[in-house]
Amino acid sequence: MLFTFCYLFFLQGEILAEAQFVYSKGVTTYNIFIGAIVITVVLQTIQWIVSLLMHLPARCHSLTYLPSMLLLAILTDVNQEAIEHFSFGPWLWIAPLTLILFALLVFLIQRFFADEIMKPFDIKSQLYPNFIILFFLMIGVGAIPQTTDVYHYELKTERLLLAHDYEGAATVGEKSLAASPRLTQLRMYALSKQGLLAERLFDYPQYYGSLGLLDVADTSALQRFTTQDICYHVGALCGKSIHSTDRYMRLLLSVDSLYNENLADYYLCSLLLDKKLKEFSHELPRYYDLSDCITGAYDNLPRAYREALLQISRRSDALEGKIVVDGDSLTTYSDFDMVARFRDYQELKSSIQDETERINQTRRQFGHTFWWYYDYQ
Repeated sequence: MLFTFCYLFFLQGEILAEAQFVYSKGVTTYNIFIGAIVITVVLQTIQWIVSLLMHLPARCHSLTYLPSMLLLAILTDVNQEAIEHFSFGPWLWIAPLTLILFALLVFLIQRFFADEIMKPFDIKSQLYPNFIILFFLMIGVGAIPQTTDVYHYELKTERLLLAHDYEGAATVGEKSLAASPRLTQLRMYALSKQGLLAERLFDYPQYYGSLGLLDVADTSALQRFTTQDICYHVGALCGKSIHSTDRYMRLLLSVDSLYNENLADYYLCSLLLDKKLKEFSHELPRYYDLSDCITGAYDNLPRAYREALLQISRRSDALEGKIVVDGDSLTTYSDFDMVARFRDYQELKSSIQDETERINQTRRQFGHTFWWYYDYQ
C-alpha cells in the first residue's frame, strides 16, 4: 500500500491528472492526493479478495498482489502519445495472458504444495520469498511507463500555475538541463508573474530562442494551461489569423492602450534570446527610463539587461564597467561584482584552448549568464 500510494502520488499523479482532463474533455479533474488514496484502497481490496479465494502457502502470499499490480501497471502506462491517441495497446493481449498464467501458477501451487498451506514455518522462511516476489512486482510496475522526465516537469509546472503557485512552478526541474519549448514557456510565465522574468531569464536552459517565451502557433487543445493564458498575461488574446509570435508582439506594441510591463519584458527578452543586440539597445530606453536625472538607472535594470549591455559594449570598455553603445558613452556600472564576474568570464574563456573544454568549463561557472548564452548556446 505504501509503494502504491507513493508511486501514484509522487511519480504518476501528474500524468493521471492530465489523462483525466483530456479523456473527460475538461469536465472532470483529478486530485492527486485523493486519487492516490482511492486507487490504493481499491487495489488493496482486490488483493484481499484474491487472497481469500486462492489460499496460497504463507511463503507465496505475495503472489496474491499480482492482479492488483497488473491493474496498477495498466493504469499508469500512460504517456503523451497515449493521451493524445487513446489506446490500450498490447495490454489487450498481455493482461489476459498474464492472468491465465497466474491462474495456472496458483493451480500448480495448490496441487503440489497443498501440505504447506497449514505447515508452520519460521519467520525468515516466510518473509524472504515474499519480499523477493514483491520486489520484482514493484520493479515490473515501475519499469513499464515510458514517459520522459521533461513531460512530467511540464505537467507539474502546469498544475502549480493553475494553483497560482508561481514560485513553486519556477522550481520544477530547475536542476535539470533537459527542457522543451512548452516547459520553458511555462517557466518564463511563472517568472513573469513574480516580476522576475528579465532578472532570472538565463537561470534556465534556453534552447529555443524567443519561442521559449511564447509560441502563438501552439494551439493544442490538450492542455489545462494554454498559450492563450500566456497571451492574456502579456496583453491580449491572440487571434486565429496571427501565426507569428513576432507579429503578435509588434501588434501589441503598436497599441498604446495594451502596453504593460509584462509585454515590455517579454519583447525585450525575446530580442535577447534571438541575440538581436542592436535592436535591444535601441528599444530598451523606450520601456525603461534611463535618463541622466535618475540616479543609478542602469544599475537598477534587471540582471539580463545589464549583462546584455556589457556584451554590447567594446571589450576594453566593458572590462572597466563602461557601457558604450554605437560610440556613445551611456554610463559606468557601480555594480563592481558583476563587472568582476564579466572579467573572470573573459579570462577563463581566453585561457582554455580546446573548444569543448572551454564550453563546459565556462558553463559550470557562468552558464546562468547572458554572456555564456550569447557565445555558446
